[in-house]
Amino acid sequence: MRVPSLEECYRILEEEGVPPHILRHSEKVALVAAFLARNLRDLGEPLSLPLVVAGGLLHDLTKHRSLETGENHAESARRRLLERGFPEVAEVVGQHIFLKPGPPGTPLRAEEVVYYADKRVRHEEIVSLKERFQDLRERYGRRPASWVRIWRLEELTKLLERRLFKRLPFGPEKVLELNQVEDVKACFTAWLS
Repeated sequence: MRVPSLEECYRILEEEGVPPHILRHSEKVALVAAFLARNLRDLGEPLSLPLVVAGGLLHDLTKHRSLETGENHAESARRRLLERGFPEVAEVVGQHIFLKPGPPGTPLRAEEVVYYADKRVRHEEIVSLKERFQDLRERYGRRPASWVRIWRLEELTKLLERRLFKRLPFGPEKVLELNQVEDVKACFTAWLS
């Protein structure tokens, strides 16, 4: 598996021209994902922490462009990461909007952790699923088809949340405490060492 280092992730973000507000959102997503992955690994889930951090940091790699072009930014970011030689990270990033659920009873995957983490971060703030999906409905649920799609994603994400927290010794509200972390990059450095 080839995963970019923390420094490489930040260099890629800079080379792709990711604006500061999307970078801060991505750092929060990676923080939530890494926090969950660390705790789930302690319970025996075979999650790669470097893969989860890279997937969280790079998941919105082309979002700023997509706002102008209308492209599917999960797919365009996946392609950019494939071009850079990071197929595993590309798979994680490619599923951060529409997750392909794993079969029941299989180990948790980095794709699921990063997808869930993205659904807990509204702009730069970690919030509940309810708050995040309310925001998504307000921003993207203007047509009936969009509203139905968001409702289906919310139901899927609630199921995933139950799966993620089933064995953890704390509930989803614990993740809100990560809003108090001031130096996200220092957390990554410590957790990845």
